[in-house]
Amino acid sequence: MNPKTVILIAAAVILIRLNIRAEFFEHVLLDLAFLTALLGILLLSREKLKNFGLSFGDIKMGIKYSIFLFIIAVPLMLYASGLESFRNYYPLWAPAKITVENFIIYEIAIGVMMLYTEFFYRGFLLFGLSKSKKYGKYANLIQSFIYMIRHIGKPGLEVPYSFFAGYIFGLIDMRCKSILPSFILHFLGSVVFDLMIIFLWI
Repeated sequence: MNPKTVILIAAAVILIRLNIRAEFFEHVLLDLAFLTALLGILLLSREKLKNFGLSFGDIKMGIKYSIFLFIIAVPLMLYASGLESFRNYYPLWAPAKITVENFIIYEIAIGVMMLYTEFFYRGFLLFGLSKSKKYGKYANLIQSFIYMIRHIGKPGLEVPYSFFAGYIFGLIDMRCKSILPSFILHFLGSVVFDLMIIFLWI
């Protein structure tokens, strides 16, 4: 797909999302709708989905990176989970704190959101721009910066953290030729962080 087309589609998606106010589960449905729309556009354009990170890639390498980075992230999550700004913000759906059933439903929904997030930033944007002569060498910086901007409004420390996390996710995904490593890391990290918020600082 032409890099300019990737940028135009991505810009349209971001602008639409910025102008929509919705509750948690409405956001989940929106993410699912945008994910479906992006996949539809790629398929109608006869693009190979693996060229946008939708493949297993080098799964062994991906798992190794995921485990290594998760271990590094645990102390950071422990620290952040004790901060009031994070405790007041997460879980995104407050009833997830009440029952096991609610927590499971919530994390399934989070999984959908994470899949969309990783596909949009690391798949569609990063992989979509990486082969461009003009934008290729900046592709990871571009997606990381946009990813960081989308975190404005969340707890303060999460904004700069999201840039570095997004950049590292991008490096790993490009090396493994798949968005699977960043999805695993992002989703697993979210589940564990929510558990820390709920149980560690009662």
